[in-house]
Amino acid sequence: MASFEPTDWTHGKRRIHLLGVAGSGMVPLAEILMDVGHEVTGSDLKQLPERLVKRGLKFTRGHSAQGVGEAEVVVASAAIPDENVEWVEAKRRGVQRFRRGEFLGQLARLKKLVAVMGSHGKTTTATMLAQIFQEAGKEPCFYLGGYAPSLGASGGWRKGEWLVAEVDESEGAPVELQPWAALLLNADHEHVDRYANEAAVIGAYREILSRVTGPVVVVAKEEPAAMESAVNVKTKVTFGWEKSDADYVGVWRGEDAEGVRFEVNGKGKNLGRFCVGATGKHNAGNALGALALGMESGIDPERIRKGLEMFRRAERRFEILRSEPALEVVDDYAHHPREVAATLAAARVRGRKRVVAIFQPHRHTRLATFLGGFAEALCKADRVILLPVYAAGEKMMEGAGLPQLAAKIAELGGEVQVAGSTPECRSILGKSWEEGDLFLFMGAGDVTQLARKVAQEFETFRKVRDLAKGEGAVRWYEPMQKHTTIRIGGPAQVWFEPETEEALGRVVAMCGAEGIPLTIVGRGSNLLVRDGGIPGVCVHFGAPGMSRIEVVGGKIRAGAGARLKQIVAVAKANGITGLEFMEGIPGALGGAMRMNAGAMESWTFETVESVRVMDRKGRVSEVVRKEFEVRYRKVPRLVEEIAVGAVLHGKPGNPEEIAEKLKRYSRKRWDSQPAAPSAGCIFKNAEKIPAGKLIEELGLKDTHVGGARVSPVHGNFIVNQGGAKAVDVLALMEQIRAKARTDRGIDLEPEVIVVGEDE
Repeated sequence: MASFEPTDWTHGKRRIHLLGVAGSGMVPLAEILMDVGHEVTGSDLKQLPERLVKRGLKFTRGHSAQGVGEAEVVVASAAIPDENVEWVEAKRRGVQRFRRGEFLGQLARLKKLVAVMGSHGKTTTATMLAQIFQEAGKEPCFYLGGYAPSLGASGGWRKGEWLVAEVDESEGAPVELQPWAALLLNADHEHVDRYANEAAVIGAYREILSRVTGPVVVVAKEEPAAMESAVNVKTKVTFGWEKSDADYVGVWRGEDAEGVRFEVNGKGKNLGRFCVGATGKHNAGNALGALALGMESGIDPERIRKGLEMFRRAERRFEILRSEPALEVVDDYAHHPREVAATLAAARVRGRKRVVAIFQPHRHTRLATFLGGFAEALCKADRVILLPVYAAGEKMMEGAGLPQLAAKIAELGGEVQVAGSTPECRSILGKSWEEGDLFLFMGAGDVTQLARKVAQEFETFRKVRDLAKGEGAVRWYEPMQKHTTIRIGGPAQVWFEPETEEALGRVVAMCGAEGIPLTIVGRGSNLLVRDGGIPGVCVHFGAPGMSRIEVVGGKIRAGAGARLKQIVAVAKANGITGLEFMEGIPGALGGAMRMNAGAMESWTFETVESVRVMDRKGRVSEVVRKEFEVRYRKVPRLVEEIAVGAVLHGKPGNPEEIAEKLKRYSRKRWDSQPAAPSAGCIFKNAEKIPAGKLIEELGLKDTHVGGARVSPVHGNFIVNQGGAKAVDVLALMEQIRAKARTDRGIDLEPEVIVVGEDE
């Protein structure tokens, strides 16, 4: 790789492109380079933190040769493979290329590097150290693997002579790194894709420690592998807990809501009590190591005490995203058995009713290597939910996947469930949540996005539950495949079945005032819910109070939740004819009115006399039929407002004749429609040809995408033949529309209503 004098980085302005810029090791580098004054661009498959976009970093989602732009230098994270298109393009152009560790080494030579190392705890400890140096007035530069709230960034280039940086052994031991001081917390076998065993890890740390130019090397006395790594260091200083013969000895004084507390005896001198806003004895140990290095760097104990008091947890290091009596949500980077065990122990002392661990393994190689260790650590939770492996480009390894991990946890007495996706995980959490739970999200992949979503979305659930006042059912993350006739759909964030109009009005008014999405769902026919589910509040009129049917003066008064089949049955029993066509519509009255659903050449609004309508402020009024504009498959007013009931009219009829007509309609329907789960007719009929006939003539009957198939019985039905996702149905719909446009010049309009968000 190319190299040049490090002094170049603080003079002039360069165009620097970062590959994998959204990664935890690249974000601080981007912040440092922008502090220096360089023009920084970047690309990644995942989203960049918003704070970098606001600072002006030009970001591209995904990779392409054009992404390199006019860059003079390209820096790639360890996760970027050699065959990456931008990495290859930079080489072709002769652009200087660096791996992250090499580039960090170039920067580090400009300052006194304080290297924080270890398989676990680096980010937390480096953040503590940076805060200590900051409180001591040193104005340190810092490079951290997570956002530090107390420092306002994860990376910073300041005036001081020090650079506090965590050094990750995942990239080996770059020769550019020559620390002035080093702190080694532990040396476990962790990055199994690079190191064959613990001995190889020790060798990498030993190599870095051999290059320390200053007098300070601090090592955890109670970590045998760390001590072995520092065996050739003559000037090392050690730290440990009571009964240890370390140079700096901590005495545990407990943990409370403010954090952990401990006293310290440093080289025979009582330094007093220290407090740090973190959880668990393992984080007190991290603070003890930071204290030892601070002392050895000549910082006054009072400044160290103040620095630890000012510390705030780094992003994803037991980060409490939500804390209230009903639920606490914690996000943590733990992705090694030892980290998982320590994080679970820290969660236990929070005193919650249950600890529910949601774990996403990071890399198949790591899962395979530590399968037993993960099982032993995770079985200590009250319940475990396993997410799909965050592969980081690796291929699945036979015999070492989630089923095997789940089996081992169960063997050890743990309660475990495997989620096939993040939406499925949300459904599991919604169903299993109990008052007083702690949801602990762990992993180095994208599980953090799920943690933040759950923490945020609990708020709406709690509000709806409080507003309902027991007048109806309120559920969190209700799986929508239970409520659609095609049996597809991610979870509804909040599912509400009101028992009264008053309860509904309170919730509707709240949603309108706070801008919370509100979706009305009937019996789930003519509805396709996307795989990510429905955000906000989903209202279903399934409770008896909103589904009543009564006959008054020869007319039928029914709630919006009344099933059309039941309305027809009541009409038949009371000698009312003209509603028989509704028997073939598999829905409820509210949805049928909104779509002006039809069958047997008859339409719902032909039977409507008046509708009880609720506006978005929760106010109800009775509106007569003539005030509604009725279109083909749509009544616009009932899109904006909510139908909560209606009065329907028919004509006096003979019950026996009504029964005969129902039999005739039923036979016709079953002869022409598929029995498999479907959303009903998928497209509206074209002007000159029925959609089903058009699809048949295009030769698309029985075509499929994934688990979705065009019915061989009726071309305008897409059926779920088992395991279909919404994305399959949508892809098949687009395939049909594209062929109709190309071959016939017809733009088919969907009849099915698509709601929700993608996975």
